[in-house]
This record gives sequence, C-alpha cells and structure tokens, in this order.
Amino acid sequence: MNNLKIADTKTHKTGNSVSVTLPKITGFSSNESVTIEKVDEDTLIIRRAHSHKNPWTSGAYDNVDFRGQLDDIGFNAGNESRKGQEL
Repeated sequence: MNNLKIADTKTHKTGNSVSVTLPKITGFSSNESVTIEKVDEDTLIIRRAHSHKNPWTSGAYDNVDFRGQLDDIGFNAGNESRKGQEL
C-alpha cells in the first residue's frame, strides 16, 4: 500500500464521540457511509461502506429491471401457483 499524506488535522468532540473532519481532497461526500478498520494502536483505515467493487451496493444494477427479465423468460419467482398443501 502506497501511503499518501493528505492533511494534518485535530480531533474534536461531537456529543459523546470524537470526530475527525476529512478534507474535500479525500473524495468523501457529506453523509456518506464509511467503515473504519483498526490496524494497530496508531493506524485506522477509513473506507467507503459501499465499495465500488460490489455491484449490488455501488449502483451498477440500479437501472436493471430484474423483474422484467424474469417475466421475459417466463419465470414467475415468488408468485408460483400452489402445488399441494402449502399455506
């Protein structure tokens, strides 16, 4: 991992928590979900909670009509007729 120092900042108290302000250059936007990992006593890793690598959370499938595709192939998922004594 190539480390790049972006800025020096200070922590500040927010309610019962301690906060750090991320500079705009980091690319994070307001109200974005993040995951914080503790590597060791002095190192934290902050990542976007919805990584671009996961198409289900990145928005890559937002415009895909999965129900329409199932209808096109005639698969009636979740709406099958009963075959026996199901409730």
